[in-house]
Amino acid sequence: MSHQTGINATPELKQFLAQARRGSIRIMKIIISNEALVLDSFREPVQSWDKDYDQFLLPLLTPQEPCYILYRLDSQNAQGYEWIFIAWSPDQSPVRQKMMYAATRATLKKEFGGGHIKDEMFGTVEDDLCFQGFMRHRSSCSSPAPLTAAEQELQRIKVTEDERRRIGTPTARARVTMEFGLDKRAQTLQGLAFPLQEDAKRALQQLKQRRINYIQLRLDVEKETIELVHTKPTETHELPFRIPTDSPRYHFFVFKHSHQGQLQEALVFIYSMPGYTCSIKERMLYSSCKNRLLDEVERDYQLEVTKKMEIDSGDGLTEDFLYEEVHPMEHTLKQAFTKPRGPGGKRGNKRLIKGTGENGEEN
Repeated sequence: MSHQTGINATPELKQFLAQARRGSIRIMKIIISNEALVLDSFREPVQSWDKDYDQFLLPLLTPQEPCYILYRLDSQNAQGYEWIFIAWSPDQSPVRQKMMYAATRATLKKEFGGGHIKDEMFGTVEDDLCFQGFMRHRSSCSSPAPLTAAEQELQRIKVTEDERRRIGTPTARARVTMEFGLDKRAQTLQGLAFPLQEDAKRALQQLKQRRINYIQLRLDVEKETIELVHTKPTETHELPFRIPTDSPRYHFFVFKHSHQGQLQEALVFIYSMPGYTCSIKERMLYSSCKNRLLDEVERDYQLEVTKKMEIDSGDGLTEDFLYEEVHPMEHTLKQAFTKPRGPGGKRGNKRLIKGTGENGEEN
């Protein structure tokens, strides 16, 4: 924001800035004196901009005295020569001066004309602003910004999803995954942790108290939060109709059933992803967030999830299916008899055994 300090350029400085923009000046130093921006010193070009740089710039960096420096490059744009705007604020300078120069910076830039400024630098020691420092600055600006943890996670998930799609076929993908593949496959993804919205937190508390028996959650990709969709009372036969056919969801359902003559309840977590009709971004986010969500639910709300499953539609969510998932049948088939291995070591030659043929003749 300009004019925060009420400090403006003097008429003499304004006239000099207009002259400098035409290219006759290589470098100029501007300071604040008597509550005004004034010209301290300047030099005209001698060699190319890179050869003049250290020779012209470094002598102007006075310890304990902040200043502004405008340095002209040899390149031009549509408005004329391009310049570097440098703010020098040494660590040893008084705090009041640092604050005053920081607040007046925008005023000088506006007075000079932002269209002429190609680059900006800020330095507290000479090493920040010397030619090598400037080259490091340009290199860091041209390199891509480092990925955040979330972006790295999404990148790894995308690679995993692409690989699964490359090697998978529609017939090879089961409709219902009995347990999350994340529990059985080698897993290196840490998962994303989107925060729960307040309504979703209240719903989980109500679920813990068994005041409700069903929760549906969705990801707000823009806000990066987990939001509550609804908590409609749901019977087992109504559960398939709660599964959207066009968007992914997380579901918590209290499955009431009878087992061995006793009425029981089992909390089931369902991650519904309707095939590959959803965007790859949605698939990546939902896939990465589910384990962290389950960790939070079990840790912070003391909700024990009996069964976790992944589906692409609600067609198979029958009462019999849920019962078999919650109470899987034990394997009762006996292992097939296997012929015992023979003695180890080298065996001798096979012997011919004489026997009696059909007509009593020896074979």
